[in-house]
Amino acid sequence: MKTPTFHLHTAALAVLLGCSTTVSASGEGPYTPPKDDAVAVTGWVHVEDLSFDATTVELEVNGEVQRVPISNMGRFDLVLPADAEVVLRFAHPGHLPKEVLVDTHHARAAGFRDETRHVRFAVIMELKQNMAGFTYMGPVGNIGFDKDGGCVAVDHTRKLMVGRKNQPMVF
Repeated sequence: MKTPTFHLHTAALAVLLGCSTTVSASGEGPYTPPKDDAVAVTGWVHVEDLSFDATTVELEVNGEVQRVPISNMGRFDLVLPADAEVVLRFAHPGHLPKEVLVDTHHARAAGFRDETRHVRFAVIMELKQNMAGFTYMGPVGNIGFDKDGGCVAVDHTRKLMVGRKNQPMVF
């Protein structure tokens, strides 16, 4: 029997794999990139209690970490610079933290030279109590662009490893 959580994972993966690239209508956000911005990001975070007061989204670019504002519906918007490797970190109390890597190199390859790319995706946070003491081995997603044509390239993984030792397992 498929559970509602399974359907949420399937929907999130479909959204992640269906990332689109369009001209950005709005480049406003907490991070102010150089003039040659390359990628606008719109994302949604899902947590079990649907309250985003304690949810944090952090952006790391070139060693500088900034907090990204998140709406009361779990949406965040930002613009990333060209030719950068960006780490997005997601956290919410009682949930496993997640990371998504975004590589904006080649975002302006081929026919995309003069436009800001726009990527949309969702992140579903997993309750720690449902994960039996496991944690993610690394980033759960990688978003990049093909060097020859500039097409979006997405890699998604949910590889788990045993979390900290001496922690009781909760089922």
